[in-house]
Amino acid sequence: MKMPTSTILSKKLIKPSSPTPSTQKWHKLSLLDQAFSNIYIPFAFFYTKKQLDSVSIHPTQISHLLEDSLSKLLVSYYPYAGRLKDNTIVNCNDVGADFLRVEINIPISEALQKHNNVIEEMVFPQDLPWSNGTNRGLVVAQLSYFNCGGIAISLCISHKVGDGHSNYNFFHDWAKLTREPNGPKPVLQYVQESIFPPPITGTPFLSPVCTSNKDDCIQRKFIFPIQKLNKLKSLVASTSNVQNPTRNEVVSALIFKCIVAAVKLLNSGKSFQPWIMSQSFDLRHQIDLPPNTIGNILTSTYISIASEKYMTLANIVTEMRKEKQRVSDRDNVEDNLFLKKLLELATEEKSFTKVQNNMCNFSSLVKFPVHEIDFGWGKPAKMNIANGLHNKVIFLVGNLSGGIDAFVSLSAKVMSGFEKDKELLEFATAVPTF
Repeated sequence: MKMPTSTILSKKLIKPSSPTPSTQKWHKLSLLDQAFSNIYIPFAFFYTKKQLDSVSIHPTQISHLLEDSLSKLLVSYYPYAGRLKDNTIVNCNDVGADFLRVEINIPISEALQKHNNVIEEMVFPQDLPWSNGTNRGLVVAQLSYFNCGGIAISLCISHKVGDGHSNYNFFHDWAKLTREPNGPKPVLQYVQESIFPPPITGTPFLSPVCTSNKDDCIQRKFIFPIQKLNKLKSLVASTSNVQNPTRNEVVSALIFKCIVAAVKLLNSGKSFQPWIMSQSFDLRHQIDLPPNTIGNILTSTYISIASEKYMTLANIVTEMRKEKQRVSDRDNVEDNLFLKKLLELATEEKSFTKVQNNMCNFSSLVKFPVHEIDFGWGKPAKMNIANGLHNKVIFLVGNLSGGIDAFVSLSAKVMSGFEKDKELLEFATAVPTF
């Protein structure tokens, strides 16, 4: 395989197709928005030449279609075309979203067949994924042309303006407007500071910096087929008191258990240390908000395993279910533990990557059909998340077969043991690397 290289063909700002009304000029950030680091969350979708040929569209036409639909989309997502001001507000000044066109000198098959971080990073703007935004816009899109005629469409969206649910809405709505250019623009609801209001008085704190250590860890993708998932769910149900364990629960528990086992191999002879599992938890349903609500509207669940004898699939899933119920019963607007932890990190200026060595952080988009993002030439041949923010971060995404794709970031030494774990490989397949 020749050395992959990329060349920027063009870069422009895409402005909303109609001006944002003066009544919407200022988008106020909630306390939860303010507490998040201004990092870019990166997703990419790959489409083959065969898919483009099936709808008789040439790659050179795609840029025009995407730019036009993005311009229309930003009328509804008007804060995304603005600029952040002093961590409390977005100036909805219609400056626009960055849009890059890039040429990559290899065929798309080399990105589809195996997992290669070098190639997959090229479909994102250089050094942007997981970085802290300063002078860039809140949305950066990139259209990458492979030399075979295939393409990749990537999006990096600032966490300041939305969570994973909001990001999915943006992907879905952009694809739909590209597919149906004369269709209606999405109607959205912005809660701004109405859910998690910042203090009325006092100086706003600076946006916390989320320091990435992705250079010290590697990401691997593991595929959990639906048949293996059903087997894993049956195993957990038969050994615990949890009825109907979910895909998300059993996969998270297994990955968590196997990471702990891999760390134990490295720390042979050392006593067991307590471990914490954190999982993001969407609050829209709990506080009766419609799915088209945009913003950071979430909390996290936390479970702690204090003894090695409790590090079993049955116990982990049982604790996850108990914690989920506790969070569901709690007023997460008045008592949001996730927000409290973020504020603590921000005010004490702690590094996010140094907070908890024995902690695994899970984010799940399993309930969203991310693998069905169709811009008009079919579902993506592959969906990818850029190499993880830092060690022990796991993203779970549903795949087209009903299974789960897990993107796992670990240190090289821990990954070496994790990817060979027999219990893991009984239910998952590691995507080959090269």
